[in-house]
Amino acid sequence: MKEEFEENFKEALDFLELNSPVSKNKPAVPHVKRVGLHLYELGFGDEVVIAGLLHDSLEWSDVSEVELREKFGNTVFEIVKANSKDRSIIDNYQRKIDMVERCQKLGDKAMAVRVADVFDSFCYYSKMQSKKGIDHCLTHASLWKNNLSDKLKELFLDDLNKIL
Repeated sequence: MKEEFEENFKEALDFLELNSPVSKNKPAVPHVKRVGLHLYELGFGDEVVIAGLLHDSLEWSDVSEVELREKFGNTVFEIVKANSKDRSIIDNYQRKIDMVERCQKLGDKAMAVRVADVFDSFCYYSKMQSKKGIDHCLTHASLWKNNLSDKLKELFLDDLNKIL
């Protein structure tokens, strides 16, 4: 089981390198690595950790939904898809609400990736002293903080206290 996870983890990292996600706001690859590592350290399973590594791949790269699903399976794909912005929604706040609602509907696995993503972004923007970035994270956190399961609240308690 551990060997299979290590192989999937390496495959996800190789996939990231080949598809080099690009963000205009922060260095993308270090961000997604930190998200995946944080989820791993909190004890999440392979699919959640891999989804954490790949959570921005649909937004920040040319990776197709079909390719992602075929390479990493339906669960990873569904988590990544739930954590991806719907660009057809013009209003940024409504786009955030939509993403959080899709994560909540999918459940703890998707919400864990959402929380880890926002926490890492919050840490990064705090170091960079980016008020805009910090405000973005606070808006996201305020949308899901009361809707986390007790298990996720406990796992992410320290992170939540730092953000909120």
